[in-house]
Amino acid sequence: MCGRFTLTTRDIATVAGDLAARVDREREKLYRPRWNVAPTDEHWIVRIDGKGQRRMEPARFGLDGPGGQLVINARGETAAALPTFRQAFSEGRCLVPADGFYEWRGGRTARRPLWFHDPSGGLLVFAGLAFERQGSPAFVILTTAANDLVRPFHDRMPVLLSPDGAREWLTRADTDLLSPAPEAWLAAREVSARVNIVANDGPELLQPPAPESQLKLI
Repeated sequence: MCGRFTLTTRDIATVAGDLAARVDREREKLYRPRWNVAPTDEHWIVRIDGKGQRRMEPARFGLDGPGGQLVINARGETAAALPTFRQAFSEGRCLVPADGFYEWRGGRTARRPLWFHDPSGGLLVFAGLAFERQGSPAFVILTTAANDLVRPFHDRMPVLLSPDGAREWLTRADTDLLSPAPEAWLAAREVSARVNIVANDGPELLQPPAPESQLKLI
């Protein structure tokens, strides 16, 4: 699954430029770098507007599903067929910019977070689905089977899109685009246990926990 992630780029114009998207001037003021995006937080998505242009806008991470349960992910293999996601899969596909996501190792009392990120420090693009609920946008992140790098820590991972894949995802609903990313797209390292508390948010979260316990997976 993908429940916690980062977008640490300082300038929204950089993110929008990398995604060939436009941002309304008033909404630019809402942007801030994030080291611990969590469910129900406001984050940024990119989708096609009525003029056929890419538009970057804030949206809530997570959808109130049946029974009021919060839904943050949708399985790429089945989303197109499920009532909760079917319309968004057809009409609400979006991109979710990030530069890393977290998974954990260890038991409940000793959870050790790992940060999976682009080896060169670049942007990651998750495949997402956007919804309108009571006049406000919300989104979920599509997941797929974990690749060999992520699998020791979780059996699922977010769908990562290449630039070509991102373009295709915005223009057509194709489940073939929702496959595991190559291992070379990601590196991972253990980071501060401060990530475990969702209220914590700052660059110190990506610091190693201690030199002797640092995990190197690159």
